[in-house]
Amino acid sequence: MPRFRRSRAFLVGLALMMTVALLSVHYTVRPGDTLGEIARDNNVSVSDLIQANNISNPNLIYPGQELTIPGSEEVYTVVFGDTLGRIAKKYKTSVSRISSANNIPNPNIILVGQQIIIPSAGSGSNSGPAGGSSNESTTSDRKGKLHVVKRGETLARIAAQYGGVTADDIAVANGLVNGIIYAGQGLYLGGPGYVASGTAGETSYRVERGDRLGDIAHGFGVAVNSLVSLNGISNPNLIRSGQVLRIPTGSKWVCPVDGAAFMNDWGFPRGGGVRYHEGNDLFVSRGTPVRAPVSGTLKQKTGTVGGLQFSLDGSDGVRYIGTHMDQFGKKGTVNAGDIIGYVGNTGNAVGTSPHLHFGMYYQGTPVNPYPSLIAHGCD
Repeated sequence: MPRFRRSRAFLVGLALMMTVALLSVHYTVRPGDTLGEIARDNNVSVSDLIQANNISNPNLIYPGQELTIPGSEEVYTVVFGDTLGRIAKKYKTSVSRISSANNIPNPNIILVGQQIIIPSAGSGSNSGPAGGSSNESTTSDRKGKLHVVKRGETLARIAAQYGGVTADDIAVANGLVNGIIYAGQGLYLGGPGYVASGTAGETSYRVERGDRLGDIAHGFGVAVNSLVSLNGISNPNLIRSGQVLRIPTGSKWVCPVDGAAFMNDWGFPRGGGVRYHEGNDLFVSRGTPVRAPVSGTLKQKTGTVGGLQFSLDGSDGVRYIGTHMDQFGKKGTVNAGDIIGYVGNTGNAVGTSPHLHFGMYYQGTPVNPYPSLIAHGCD
């Protein structure tokens, strides 16, 4: 990605992180719902849902039950004469909680016009591991820890604070392709790294007069037997003009949107610093087609947080999530490259620049999409 595009993406990402105020909403449980699915679809953790709704048994929810989706907060614009103390008193919170939610290094310095996130009453403080507590990951394969980056820290310095973990472990688990980290970012200390390789795709070819199956196979770089098998041809020497043949194209992974501006915003704080971004935000013009990265089975859903969203169970074993779309596209069985929606800003992204929140879940564990996006030239 050219430097100016990376800078623009960085500024857009930071602006969104600082200005989007998540609204506390409610969700009515439907037959077949699980707490894990509700948490994933609404971009919150299971533990947040349990705490917000005083759930004693996370395996026991029932249709018709109304759940509160946590994350209620306000955004305050600093005016002349303000101090964090006065702002904290006004909203009946503490200076430390506001400082933590906004990654303010010096509570005595705030600027006129600065936008301050006011954490909700139930958000809790973000003390981080150095304070004797840590945010627990909801995923089992994370070595049980989430580290919140402090100003001046490096991956090596973070790894040294914990036993049995290396800087490379953290980089792989969080998809850090260049080692760049940001203060306030939440990093898993372990877990699977994953770069998508794609799934088998196909194209088509209309037979012309004089074509032979061997020549067609050679032209597309595939074996004659592959064409025979894929098209159910009983006699390889007998094809007819005008016949449409299915041609396998090998491994294929498609960028979900073209021309997007994005950065590696994995782990950026959400909801006052008690949740962290499990995906990448891809900023592009409203109405830009959203395409299936791989073939698979796609479901659509409309939610108060994610807006118009899709869940694609890919044939590569990865679940792909996309939210905030403006319109739906194809659903059910899809091929890589099929249009499955159009970019917008629905759900809690209303008022922000149109973008697609794009997430990946490998073996049930959230993985950073950034390495896959970069590997397949989406920048």
